[in-house]
Amino acid sequence: MELLKILAIFLLVFYGLKYLFRLLMPFALRKMTERLMNKAQQQQAAGGGRGTRYDYTTGGSPFDQFKQQTPPKKEGELRVDYVPQDEAKAKKGTQTAGEFIDFEEIK
Repeated sequence: MELLKILAIFLLVFYGLKYLFRLLMPFALRKMTERLMNKAQQQQAAGGGRGTRYDYTTGGSPFDQFKQQTPPKKEGELRVDYVPQDEAKAKKGTQTAGEFIDFEEIK
């Protein structure tokens, strides 16, 4: 009889805790994420970033918050990321096509 009583208490406690966790975990996770976001925004405002500045917004597209803020460019300023080599322009036509083999079609 004692075994059934212990088993019943164990099951009641187990399912009770399971129900409480199901109710309280969303609230706890929401509070934890809010705290982490506030901490990250405070570090960003204090200059604790790694050299890049991100603009955190609450409106517009959900992906706007991840865009990097670029410094304004001066008028007439030009930036080139890639300049092709001159050697690549010299080769044209059959020089780069490979080896050709003459063949005769047999029907």
